[in-house]
Amino acid sequence: MTKTALLLIGHGTDDPDGLAEYHQLASLVQERLDCSVQPCFLELADPPIGQALDECARAGYRRIIALPLLLGAAGHQKNDIPVALQQARLRWPDVTIHYGAPLGVQYALLKALADRLHEAEAAVPPVPRAETALALIGRGSSDPDSNADVARMARLLWEGRGYAHVMYGFYSITTPRVPETIKACVALGARRIIVIPYLLFSGRILQRIRSQVNDARSRYPDHDFVVTEHLGLHEGVIAAIQQRFQEATEGYAAVNCDVCKYRRLFPGYTADFGRPQTSDHEHGLRGATANNEMKSILPPRYRGGRPVSAAPMSAAPLVFDKTGQVAWDRIWGGDDPSNPFCELALAGGPPHRGTLLEPVDPETIRVDPEGYARVIAELRRALTMVTDLPVTTDVAPGWIGLICESEEMAIWLLRAIIVENVSVRREDRTLLLPAGPQFRLDGEIKNVVTAVAKTYHYWKEHIQR
Repeated sequence: MTKTALLLIGHGTDDPDGLAEYHQLASLVQERLDCSVQPCFLELADPPIGQALDECARAGYRRIIALPLLLGAAGHQKNDIPVALQQARLRWPDVTIHYGAPLGVQYALLKALADRLHEAEAAVPPVPRAETALALIGRGSSDPDSNADVARMARLLWEGRGYAHVMYGFYSITTPRVPETIKACVALGARRIIVIPYLLFSGRILQRIRSQVNDARSRYPDHDFVVTEHLGLHEGVIAAIQQRFQEATEGYAAVNCDVCKYRRLFPGYTADFGRPQTSDHEHGLRGATANNEMKSILPPRYRGGRPVSAAPMSAAPLVFDKTGQVAWDRIWGGDDPSNPFCELALAGGPPHRGTLLEPVDPETIRVDPEGYARVIAELRRALTMVTDLPVTTDVAPGWIGLICESEEMAIWLLRAIIVENVSVRREDRTLLLPAGPQFRLDGEIKNVVTAVAKTYHYWKEHIQR
């Protein structure tokens, strides 16, 4: 049985109480899952992600579940952590790394918030709920997707519980801030305002939220203010982590990108649209150093430390055969029909290189099974044409498998395809490539096929020989 470890990725804090609470939670999760849990942090605390993952690999773990211990899907989850994991996949090609989804809006967390709310109410003299407003306060993000989760959780917490009003706000980065949120509750006529910090751990942010509520008590002396406890070590937090762990273990973990600012154009966020994944040495690349050995395995285009533009290569047009199907083996290298993929392998890059092509949310597959079947059939036909390798669909939803000739080949192709910004996983000799019902023939399907055609040719004609 493959040894499995859980990489529990916390944001990090320099607050001793918050750090101790994180480690307590990690211990509780390890007891619940009966699985080795490796703590690590994005910033402000050690060990960094890369170092923790290296320790797991050296300890003999060949499957690692990386879970972002974050309430929402924002920049850290979409950029810093994936960059760190891709670097680790290059260092440890024989280790399978599954990236789980953030905690997000789950029933277990909703119940935890409701329990914190009821605990706080029970500790003070009663006030009718019809005269009470709730104020759910999140950390705040530059990502509208993450901020929207706070609004959604606030509404779910309010529904059916009989409170007069619910407002949501944020500690920083975006608005409304805490004072504005409280002011709105006062303006609505609430006699009591219950402030609910939507935070995992204690620390300076929690302290400052409480301080701002104290300021409000002075500003609005005729109103009653109550502050609940944060989520902390509530059973619901452990259950939410367990749910995400199970999803990642079974291959069902996926991030819904329908309203992601990197995939959709939002007013005020146009500069982020289509931006490639990046990180820095304060976050995902914390502790990383240049590795000449790693560089040596990459195709020549990516060696030498010179900058490489994320802009796509000029896309070769689709070529169709007499039956109207795409002739995938005739698209590239028209000037050299006897060796059609060589130019692509040496200098090309798939049109998708600017952003990471990821597996889709399994829910989209359940909604459109016919569309998914069409995409799988076309990918199967195309991958067979450009590689002559067996293709399998007996894998988790959202993936299609390419069976390599050897484990060595699978490892090399995985490394090279990752560089092309296409998600890929490996199970022994089988590479798992992304697939989804909305994949377009001249878009995502072509991106997957291009990356595979390029790297397969490079392996067969320039590496294996």
